[in-house]
Amino acid sequence: MLSDLAESYDPHAENPYPFYAEARRREPVFYSPRVDAWLVTRFADVEAVLKDWTGFSSVNSLRPIRPLYPATLSVLAEGFPQRPDHVTSDGEAHRRLRLPYTRHLTAPGRVKGLEPGVRTRAESLVDGFAGAGAADLIARFAKPLPLLTATAMFGFAPDDVPTARDGSESLFRLGSADLTEAEEVAAARAVVAFQRLVARYAHRRRTVPNGDLISDVTAALADGDAPLTADQEAELVATITSTFGAGHITTADLIGSALRLLAGHPPQWELLCRRPELIAGAVEEVLRFEAPVPSMFRRATRAATIGGVEIPRGADVLVVFASANRDEERFPDAGRFDVTRKPARHFAFGAGVHTCAGAAAARVQARVALRVLTDRLPGLSVAAGETAPIRRSINVRGPLRLDVRW
Repeated sequence: MLSDLAESYDPHAENPYPFYAEARRREPVFYSPRVDAWLVTRFADVEAVLKDWTGFSSVNSLRPIRPLYPATLSVLAEGFPQRPDHVTSDGEAHRRLRLPYTRHLTAPGRVKGLEPGVRTRAESLVDGFAGAGAADLIARFAKPLPLLTATAMFGFAPDDVPTARDGSESLFRLGSADLTEAEEVAAARAVVAFQRLVARYAHRRRTVPNGDLISDVTAALADGDAPLTADQEAELVATITSTFGAGHITTADLIGSALRLLAGHPPQWELLCRRPELIAGAVEEVLRFEAPVPSMFRRATRAATIGGVEIPRGADVLVVFASANRDEERFPDAGRFDVTRKPARHFAFGAGVHTCAGAAAARVQARVALRVLTDRLPGLSVAAGETAPIRRSINVRGPLRLDVRW
């Protein structure tokens, strides 16, 4: 018999934190028929699942929370067949698919080398609206900054950015947000267009590499001079499309959440303006307080006990990072946003072998973004009467709009 807590779970709640706090107190591991998975809400239990990557597989980590419409599946069938990427694979396959990203993103000097370009882009974006005295900072700053950075890293030409942007955003919406059939079909069309674009780039970069991320991934996963096989092509399309989306969407949500929280806490914004050395810690507090990836699925490969609850073999588990990061057993006064909090380990980038490969790049962009805005717009505040609507998705979380003035 389901508890009232399990029956009331809403994966798309705009403010899920009171529910998670109640779950941690009353029923920290429970089955939800809404997502057909066992929710894990406490820090220690989430950590146990993430560290046991053989007992809890990642093959379904981004699976839809409900079946897609038949019309959506028909459109997707016009594109490339689904293949695992480094997020949705285990063991040797995971290591092979992840390696080119870690090499590119964590090589000595590579992440540090991102900073000048990020700063230049951030300054240029602010130049475009600073004189207006007001702006939607999501549309004018938080979204375009990571998109421009990811575009440069992957090597997409400017004319192809709209297709890459729309396709990657649509890929992350399919199955994770409540869409009508028409919205879902339109998203599928955008995904297929993006897949075809990436396939063209993979063929091009295999012949003439230029040092960008698509070149590195293509060389690593499809070595040699022979023409790409259908399987190689599908694998490259799957891993590049998903990683590009993760690279800019979650970073935009991180920057957007930072600006929403700081604009809503004027003393903390003013403190960062006076003491920019606190910015790095402030980014960690934003990551803890508003994880840009709030939850992710795992599948039990064997029967297990988590938090005293028996999880059957083959069952899906939803590890709720957003809840674990506010666990009072782990973080004193966990429900308070405080940029002076001493940084502690959190799950905003996962943990274990599946820790986000782009974590360092996301942190650099967020730190630069806050440094530029505290320098340029120290009088920033939320526009009177304005609220920031939040993206309704089980996989990504951040403000959709943030109207501010200065």
